[in-house]
Order: sequence, then structure tokens, then C-alpha cells
Amino acid sequence: MVTLREILGNRIRKELEIKENQSVSFAELITPAFIGGLIIGILLGIPGLNILFPLVAFGGYYAVSLVRDYYEKYITIQDAMKVGIVTGFIGAFIGTALMIVIAVLYGDSISLYCRTVFDYETANIILILSGIDPFLTITTIKFRFVANLAIGIGMGGIGGAYFIKRHEERKKKA
Repeated sequence: MVTLREILGNRIRKELEIKENQSVSFAELITPAFIGGLIIGILLGIPGLNILFPLVAFGGYYAVSLVRDYYEKYITIQDAMKVGIVTGFIGAFIGTALMIVIAVLYGDSISLYCRTVFDYETANIILILSGIDPFLTITTIKFRFVANLAIGIGMGGIGGAYFIKRHEERKKKA
């Protein structure tokens, strides 16, 4: 039977073995960035949930934690920002695709509901900002993609940098 002391000892040895001169290659960040991009894409693609865009930083945070845990490398702030930016880029594509699917399948129902609750102009503003334009034009898709790209890249980079900052603070306390 494994004791708690052995588990903690193995974890501490694992932390000490991480070399500080290693860098994260692009091939090593693709899978974690895709997983974090899924989180970002879901948060940005679902109408109503995309209002909570500060939560998008969690996708970058999670992707950097996956790189750190899986590859057991010391990650600099530049590497964390790189992982967060790639994560946000992938998340923007996923979020825009999800928004298009939801707009095609449920756009009429959502627009009808919004127009019964709000007046016509307010409902149109809400629908356009949420990405559920009842007329779904190329302009709306471009606007949402650029918005998702800006939010995803920015918040993904912030989430990655926050992981490193938090990890360094924990290291100083220990």
C-alpha cells in the first residue's frame, strides 16, 4: 500500500527534476492548446454565455497547466503567453463555428423570444451582440470572428500568464 509520504515525496522529486532551461516547442503545445481552445470556443460560441467573456481566461490557464503537468517543463512567461495565444486562436474558430450552428438551428426561435420580451430595436441589438443575427450575414460572421479572436487571444494569454504568476507565488511560499 502506498503511503501519503511516498506520494508527496514522488511529487516533490518530480518538481525538482524539472529543468529551467527547457522551452516548450510548438508541437508540444498543440494538444493542450486544442483542449483549452475547446473551453474557449464553448464559452464564446454559446449565446448568453459569451457575455461572461472573462471566464475565457480559464482556457489559457488550463492549457498552460496541461503543458506544465504533461511535459514536466519549466514554462516561462513567454511560453505561457504563446500557449495562451494559440489557445485563443483555436478557441475563436471553434466559437465562431458553434455560433453559426446555433444561429442556423435556433436563430429564429431565439429571435422570436427576444422580440416578445424586448422592444424591436433592443432585441436586434441583443441578437447582433450575442451572435444570433436573424439574418446571419457574412458581415455578422466576420464581426463575431474578429470579436472572438480578440477576446480569445487576449484572455487566453492573460490566463496563461496568470498560471505562471500563481505558480511562482506558490514556489516562493514553499
